Amino acid sequence: MTNPEPEGPQPGGDPEFPVPIAAEEGSGRPVYLRRQPAWSYFLTPGAILIAALIIAGAIWWQPGSDDDGSPASPAAGGTAAASTAPAGASPTAAAQASLLDAFLGYARTVGLDEQQLMQCLNDGANVQLINSHLQRGNQLGVSGTPTFFINNKKLVGAQPTALMLEIIEKERSPNPPTSLDAYSPQLQQLAATNPPSFEILPARPDLSGAAFEGSPNARVVIAEFSDFQCPFCLRWNQVTLPEVRKLLGDEVALAFLHFPITQIHPNAGNASLLAICAGKQGKFWEMHDLLFARQQEWGNLR
Repeated sequence: MTNPEPEGPQPGGDPEFPVPIAAEEGSGRPVYLRRQPAWSYFLTPGAILIAALIIAGAIWWQPGSDDDGSPASPAAGGTAAASTAPAGASPTAAAQASLLDAFLGYARTVGLDEQQLMQCLNDGANVQLINSHLQRGNQLGVSGTPTFFINNKKLVGAQPTALMLEIIEKERSPNPPTSLDAYSPQLQQLAATNPPSFEILPARPDLSGAAFEGSPNARVVIAEFSDFQCPFCLRWNQVTLPEVRKLLGDEVALAFLHFPITQIHPNAGNASLLAICAGKQGKFWEMHDLLFARQQEWGNLR
């Protein structure tokens, strides 16, 4: 049974939600992975205010932890030396390495070149891409995952498959609906909620930087704002995506945009970065499917 509500804080809560990557201890900061030879990657938190402004700032974590068990303080000058967890290292350092090992194992599973992957993980442009998707989602009123835009029709939450297919089929018609009256009672009920879980927008969203399955020029594009650690996104991928994929091609396409809610899913941002880097080697959707399939495996690693 699918959950009609998206994962994450809902409208009426914190008006500044979502902050892409929380910067304070205990609020969901990202895992900082390190391994020899020296490399590092980070997710830059931005304070998305009501004006939807993202202020970039790097979070650097050193291996290990402070005496009180909290993450190590940022290194002087904003840099830190890379380190492999040695014998007798703190549990935090060892656990950090285990998440990196899991991700590198996934990279091997889908056939990625590890050297290219390492270089990609160091590229700050990929972090900026994640933050741009978060900012775009904020501007579109996305407040949880999954949230979909089927052309200019917004559908919030992991709704029943039949409703998604209904919207897709109507968008494939020569004259897609411009009024809610054209939809089933179930979709009209969603449109009547406050805020609405289904609505018709003036235009399609900007999908620049999205990963596409199917033709980017398709008549119908299903844009999904998603979080790799979100259980409802996982359910949608297990239940509805297989049916949607039967339609993908020149006429129907799927677009993925990153919306990691790290306040409750601390590894989601790093998973997005891994998927982006897999995409640089033509393996985005293979990594997408693997991350969701193994969500329970990597979701709690450090």
